[in-house]
Amino acid sequence: MSDVNIPLHVVFIEAWVKKGDKYLLAKRSSKDDQAAGKWAVPGGKVDMELEDKIVENALKREVKEEVGIEVGNFQFLASRSFIRSSGHHVVALSFVVDYKSGEAMPLEDQDEIRWVKIEEMEHLFDDHWKDILNSLKNFDKKNN
Repeated sequence: MSDVNIPLHVVFIEAWVKKGDKYLLAKRSSKDDQAAGKWAVPGGKVDMELEDKIVENALKREVKEEVGIEVGNFQFLASRSFIRSSGHHVVALSFVVDYKSGEAMPLEDQDEIRWVKIEEMEHLFDDHWKDILNSLKNFDKKNN
């Protein structure tokens, strides 16, 4: 198979930002082409860069752009795949990160933000978040 025929995925990263016993959620813009008006966590695509720590740098940048805060201490949580509304195949990498500084506010492509406990998330997310929420609950139990 030539390199031209290799199917590729878009790499998407997302941050479960932890501050105390709460996590930061962001409601996607009602004008967004993917999951408009739905609750999610800050994140975005990994750009075509050649650098060390590309995932960590991309995640820091996306969180800063979307909700205006600094994060650190990246801990891998889970991975999954899905197909975007555009038809692109996506690999999503989820990380738990610690809040470092800044005031969280809805910025780029976000309508609202909330700091919530894990128990509250089940009422805000669709069923397709069930597995990742279970992973987050397990992570939280091991690390608290």
